[in-house]
Amino acid sequence: MKVADIPSNEKYRLEALYRYEVLDTDMEKVFDELTELASEICDTPIALISLIDADRQWFKSKVGLSADETHRDIAFCAHAIHQEEVFEVSDTFLDERFKDNPLVTESPNIRSYAGAPLITPEGFAIGTLCAINDKPKKLNAHQIKALETLGKQVITQLQLRLKIKEVESANERKTDFLSNLSHELRTPLNAIVSFSKLMIDDKTFDLPDKQKQYLKHLDYSGRRLLSLVNSVLDLNKIESGNFTLEYTSIHAKTFFESIHSITKALAAKKSLVVNFSCETNENEYFQADETRLSQIILNLVSNAIKFSPNEQTIDIKIKLSSANLIVAVRDEGIGIAKKDLHLIFEKFQQVRPNENQEGSGLGLMITKSLVEHMHGSIKLSSKLGQGSLFKVKLPVCTENTFQQTDIPSQTQHTFNPNAKILVVEDNLINQEVAKAMFHTIGISISVCGSGEDAIKKLKSDYFDLIFMDLHLPGIDGFETSKKITSMDPNQKVVALTADVFSKADSKLARNGIQAYISKPASESDLISVLNKYCPN
Repeated sequence: MKVADIPSNEKYRLEALYRYEVLDTDMEKVFDELTELASEICDTPIALISLIDADRQWFKSKVGLSADETHRDIAFCAHAIHQEEVFEVSDTFLDERFKDNPLVTESPNIRSYAGAPLITPEGFAIGTLCAINDKPKKLNAHQIKALETLGKQVITQLQLRLKIKEVESANERKTDFLSNLSHELRTPLNAIVSFSKLMIDDKTFDLPDKQKQYLKHLDYSGRRLLSLVNSVLDLNKIESGNFTLEYTSIHAKTFFESIHSITKALAAKKSLVVNFSCETNENEYFQADETRLSQIILNLVSNAIKFSPNEQTIDIKIKLSSANLIVAVRDEGIGIAKKDLHLIFEKFQQVRPNENQEGSGLGLMITKSLVEHMHGSIKLSSKLGQGSLFKVKLPVCTENTFQQTDIPSQTQHTFNPNAKILVVEDNLINQEVAKAMFHTIGISISVCGSGEDAIKKLKSDYFDLIFMDLHLPGIDGFETSKKITSMDPNQKVVALTADVFSKADSKLARNGIQAYISKPASESDLISVLNKYCPN
């Protein structure tokens, strides 16, 4: 028996093999089908996908053989990887290299062998697709060609696995980057948006009209920048498959009255008339993701307002049945040319002929994606100069079992005003934002600037509720929450973070975090959480 020489490029050959991360993995149908086809075409009882590592040949797929691997020294495939063409031994008894090989003299009693080298795009042979018989046999030209072709398909599948891993790795890096970017952008925006809102709502002092206007401009610009950041982050979550929906029971009348109020306020800035029609029952509830449903409707309304001339009319019709929610938004704006209709839901596209309009071109694309995630449909009909009609149809499940008295107002204070609240926040400006926000709703707070300080404080003090930033110096908010809840399993912790990617992160629950609020937090967000976790 002759042991095959070690290839001169062995180091790089092994690196190429290990890069696929395929050794010692489970059997896979896609490879098994190639092996079965090789056995069928070559008319042999045994066919293998054999990979040669430093010490052995390991079988990724096999037909007619029970073994999972053999030592490399006795592997026929160790010889085959030295050439590019099919390596064939038609009768092992007549070949000095193999006639006393234990694979020949014992089971599986190899009498003939043909192996097509599996050659990577870089030119390294990492193994073979081989056909084995217990009788002398020589493959015909057709069989040899088929074996070569099937061998190339094995490499194609391995390359595909590699590409998928690379894409997954790239997506992970992209998500990590955007998570950090989300935090870095939304942290200062939290201060800008929150402080401007607090100042606009503060009735204890009266600013001159000019300063009031400056403040409103600051508030508008901050919210517009926040909206743009949110759109880009939403787009990434949708494209990366990390987008999730949170279905809750929604009281229809209350929800759509809120939508009506918001749309009237938006339209008033351009003196637009809003005709709002809503067909729902008084005590009807339905299941939906409230935040995303609001986003869909308000995106369509905002789009209609943006492209409508002043003092025109916008029609909003909502119909809720036992099976579907239908939302129709019609404007009398500039409309869309027929040739541009197919572009309207593409990202970064703005096809209306007005260069002065603001926007990222993401709103309608995200709206369509949200609708499709909810298993609904969205249709557009429009003519240039005659306005547009967007119609959304969503499947819903309605309920009629609750009473009006069961509906808590989002701004109704039912929390204990004397509850002890701790906010863990490292950013000094956002500490001031938190103090001002909680002061507005009538509750005082304690503040810690790091996870370590929070843990130390909790060893000698008790808090009814902790609001935890997740991006902290030293130990982060996840680890801090885990340590805190291990000290006291009953401690309630809510994430208060500018990182929107953490909302769907399973790490929240694993580390003892019960709820999530995104910065900039609204007054209703804080009240809702306090009502739930610090009842009076």
